[in-house]
Amino acid sequence: KQWYQRRVAITAGKSCSNQRQEKIYTLQGDGRITLVRPAEGEWFTIDRTFICENHNCIPYGKVCDLVDDCGDGSDEKGCVNHFDCNPGSNMSLEYIPLSSVGDGTYDCVNLRDEMTRCTDDVISGTFLKVSCWVIGMMSVVLNSVVLFRGGISLSRVKSSSALLDRALIMMIGLGDLLVGGYLLCIAAVDVSYRDSFCGRQYEWLLSWKCVALGVISTVGSQVSLFSMTVLSVFRKRSIAKGLLCPGDRANKRAYVKVMAITGGIILLSTLLAVIPLLQRFEDVFGNAIYYPDVDFIKGFYRKLDFAPLIVEYYGRTRLDVTLFSWGSLRRLTQNMFTTRDHLESHVVSFYSSDPVCLFKYFVDWDDPQ
Repeated sequence: KQWYQRRVAITAGKSCSNQRQEKIYTLQGDGRITLVRPAEGEWFTIDRTFICENHNCIPYGKVCDLVDDCGDGSDEKGCVNHFDCNPGSNMSLEYIPLSSVGDGTYDCVNLRDEMTRCTDDVISGTFLKVSCWVIGMMSVVLNSVVLFRGGISLSRVKSSSALLDRALIMMIGLGDLLVGGYLLCIAAVDVSYRDSFCGRQYEWLLSWKCVALGVISTVGSQVSLFSMTVLSVFRKRSIAKGLLCPGDRANKRAYVKVMAITGGIILLSTLLAVIPLLQRFEDVFGNAIYYPDVDFIKGFYRKLDFAPLIVEYYGRTRLDVTLFSWGSLRRLTQNMFTTRDHLESHVVSFYSSDPVCLFKYFVDWDDPQ
C-alpha cells in the first residue's frame, strides 16, 4: 500500500481527469496506466486504461475503434485499421474503415477516401503545370501585341477586303488572348490549392470563379474557331473570284459589315458559353446535386445515385430517376426531412465537373448530357 502511494506522488501530473477520485494511479514502464482501487473481498482490482493527450482516460477497447472517444482524437492516432479523412486537423475528426477506401463510394465528407477520382492538385503533373504558365504568358503577351498593332493599322486600311481580313485576324488574337488569360488564372488557382485541393474541392468547383473561368475559356476558344472559319471562307471566295489584289475601298458600309460579322461571332460564342448556366436548361446541363449539410448524401449526387435512396425511403421498386428533373429530386429529398424547412443544395454546373472548369466537349456514358 505504501508503494502505490509513493507512485501516486511521482505521477500525479499524469492522472486521468475524468476518472473517479478514489482510484489510485500508477504508471507502468510500457507507457500504459494501471489503475488500482479498493474492492470488497480483495485488496485491489486492476483496469487497463488508455490515457489520452488531454488527460482523459478510456478503456483500451475503445482505442482504434474509428470513434474519437478521447475528445481530442489521440485514441485514433497511429492506428493502422482505419483511414483518417482529415489528417492533421484537430477540428473535424472523421475516420472510416480501410475497406471503404477506394470502393467507389464516397464515405468521407471531403471525398479523400476516393483519391483515385480526387487529386490534391488542380493541374496534374509538372509538365502541364509549367506548360500552363509558359503558354499562358506567351499567349497574353504576343496576342496583346497583335491587337495593339492591328488596332493601329485598321485606320490605314484602304480596301474592304483587307479591312475584313485584318479584323478577323484581330478576332483570332482576341480569342487566344482570353484562352491565355484562362491558362494563367487556372495555373494560379493550382498554386493556391497546392496539395489541398481534394479536401477543398467543393469550395472551388461550386464557386463563381470556376464558372467564370469556364465561360472565359469557352468564349475565347469559340471566338478563335469562328473567326478562323469565317476568315478561311472569305479567303477561299476571294481566291475563287480572283480578288487577291485589293478590291473596293473601305467605306462606311464596309465598316458596318465588319462590325456585324465580328459582333455576331462574339455574340454566338457568348451564347454557347452561357446557355449551359441558365436555369431553364438545368436538366440538360446540370451534372449533380450537392448537399453540404446532409451526412448520408456525400459528394456530388448524380441522378443514378438517387435511385437507391428514393427506393429505400418511398418503397418504389421500379423507378427510373433519370426521367426526373433536378427540381423533382430536390423535392423528394426535402420531403425525407420533417424537422427541416429547407435543405441547402447546389446544382453542380456544366463547368464544375472538372477541376480546370472546362467546357465539356466530350461526355461519358453516365453524364446527364
